[in-house]
Amino acid sequence: MEELELQDKPGLFGRIAGIFSREDDEDVDDTRKGKNLTLRTAHRYTITVRRQVVSFDDAMAAADGLKQGEQQILNLSGTDAQLRQKIVDFMCGVNFAQEGTWEEVGEHVYLIVPACAYVEVAPATPRMGAIRN
Repeated sequence: MEELELQDKPGLFGRIAGIFSREDDEDVDDTRKGKNLTLRTAHRYTITVRRQVVSFDDAMAAADGLKQGEQQILNLSGTDAQLRQKIVDFMCGVNFAQEGTWEEVGEHVYLIVPACAYVEVAPATPRMGAIRN
């Protein structure tokens, strides 16, 4: 004769917890069942620093990187003034389309971040205000 095993019907909270838990995932720590803790690998986040942007091709490479989710730091201080403005306008458009964040971190140095990243800008200290004046 076969033995029948009775299972408790999960209540409302058990069903809700079942929705949000991932017991079948090997990466989850479940000490009640004696499983070992396994560490998850962290996702790499790419930051591209473009120190010498001297042509529009460099701006295209930065735009492609931004579209792929890579943070871009552009140094346009060595670029011709007319080309610099053209690159800034182009990158502003790409950044707007990607809904990213744009910060000027120095004179002609820009931080362009995709929408998936958060940029916190600290307020200027009184010393920084004195340097700029």
